Amino acid sequence: MSLNRFQKISEENYAKLETYVERLQAAGLKLPSRGGKVNKTAVATACGFNRETFDQNARFENRLIQAVKDLGLEPPRSTEKPTHDSGDKARITALEQQLASVRSENLELRHKVARYEHSTLTGRRVIP
Repeated sequence: MSLNRFQKISEENYAKLETYVERLQAAGLKLPSRGGKVNKTAVATACGFNRETFDQNARFENRLIQAVKDLGLEPPRSTEKPTHDSGDKARITALEQQLASVRSENLELRHKVARYEHSTLTGRRVIP
């Protein structure tokens, strides 16, 4: 029996999913997770098909569930910001102050250059 176009695409996508799961297993990696569940979007993107495929085709969904049982899920990424010690904070404050000082000096020099350019262009001296 010959497969229609959509069945061929489905078979190709299922083969891609199988290959993806096999690669993860060979590398000793786990399936990507988000919110404690498998990240279907990441898996579908890695396999090269749409995420909706898992919802529309029970065979894909069942294979994904089996892969979760076999491989497991990646642990959630830490959302904590790295803490800075007081030395870092002091250094940051000092650098911010230095930056503010250099910016004000830069602005002052720009004003002086503008006055100088005016006097050279017009031949008249501007007295501040």
